[in-house]
Amino acid sequence: MTANDFVDKVKHLTPVSHAALNLVGLLNNPTTGNDAIVYVLKFDNVLTAKLLRACNSPFFGLDEPVSSVEQAVFLLGHQQILHIALSIAFSSIMNAPLPGHAAEAKELWQHSLITALAAENIAKNNTFITADASVAFTAGLLHDIGNLVLNHTLTPDRVSAIQARMAQGGLARSAAERAVLGVDHAEVGRCLLQSWRLPDKILEAVGNHHQPVSQPQPQLSSLVHAANCLAHQIGTDLGWEAFIGHADPGVVKALGINPEMLDALLIAAHDSMSQVQNLMKIG
Repeated sequence: MTANDFVDKVKHLTPVSHAALNLVGLLNNPTTGNDAIVYVLKFDNVLTAKLLRACNSPFFGLDEPVSSVEQAVFLLGHQQILHIALSIAFSSIMNAPLPGHAAEAKELWQHSLITALAAENIAKNNTFITADASVAFTAGLLHDIGNLVLNHTLTPDRVSAIQARMAQGGLARSAAERAVLGVDHAEVGRCLLQSWRLPDKILEAVGNHHQPVSQPQPQLSSLVHAANCLAHQIGTDLGWEAFIGHADPGVVKALGINPEMLDALLIAAHDSMSQVQNLMKIG
């Protein structure tokens, strides 16, 4: 089966709002301003209502209640509004349990949010790659979305075969998926997002995050790969040895990641957990 075959078999994924997809499309234009974001959001009443409710939550501690999208963007800035809006829009689809991956509800969503914030942080602070922070956040948020498609299409026999390849052959999940299915969740995720007409940068990052492109110049997939490795370390083995044991050596070199930089990235990822928990509540 091809990635397209897997995507074609999934007819019951929760639909993502057109406004959210249009917001992701806006990220492809670096000159996008507040007015364009407000314009898109105002055409989705449900998303707007949830956005305003989130902005008025105690987490943001605003001195005055927010009553319009324009006011929300003015008070919090369009980057924070994008965080909230995209988290709301994709939470319903990515908050589901993944029995085919032995993952509980919210596990994929939490991992995706941590990866998104880590990717954004790398984009802001790394001079070895030029990447818009909002694009990096979005790519990190969606990097594992292919797991949702595979979860709905994998038979128990295929799940057992993938798990056996991981346990007995020592393969990473993506490699085990390719061995059994001929594709992995990254390729399937790229195919799904392509059907949603998302920008090429996002497609490259999602499709290649397990086989990142680091030469001749690091692409967005390299950044998301590093962020994904960071996210997997939260709450598990920390430190340089654990990181380089999982990260692609070409990415580590291309992004200039050293032990000191990694420590700073890990601290930032830990510090982002309160924001992650808040974003998980607002969907």
